[in-house]
Amino acid sequence: YAVSSLYLTGAVLEGGLGLSSEDRGVIQGLATFFLYLFPAVFGALADRYGFRRMFLASCLVMIPGYLLLGIPQGFWGFLAVYFLGAVGHGMFKPVVISTVAKATTERTGSLGFGIFYMMVNVGGFLGPIVAGVIRGWDWQYVFYASALWILFMGLIALFVYKEPHRDVDAESRRS
Repeated sequence: YAVSSLYLTGAVLEGGLGLSSEDRGVIQGLATFFLYLFPAVFGALADRYGFRRMFLASCLVMIPGYLLLGIPQGFWGFLAVYFLGAVGHGMFKPVVISTVAKATTERTGSLGFGIFYMMVNVGGFLGPIVAGVIRGWDWQYVFYASALWILFMGLIALFVYKEPHRDVDAESRRS
């Protein structure tokens, strides 16, 4: 996300899309709006079908989303693919936060969320640096690296992630 502004408004001769700042604002604004709207929907689905399944499904949406980002050459195509990324991240967000909440106790909750937010901040710091270096080679590498990182995260989840304890009695009473 941090370097997407540079890609969207960058010169076509330098590998960017050459869109206006207004177009960039619309794309990023709409995607951000839906990114914060989707967790309510996908959180409910994760409660119903399982956090692990929703986590893996989010990876299956984000990987092609990142790989496809380099294909569109205009506003509408990029918006559609960027929206796919927002869907994937909207699936991912509630699962991670709920997993931390369910995997910690009242005594360990502060530590669990502290570690979670520390990792978010480490990623928020290192991601743009890595993407900035990689984009110097070619924008396509940024998209490949992003998809590869999500694949790596999905593989870890596939083999290591354990579904948090669920209150089956309370869930059976839900409509």
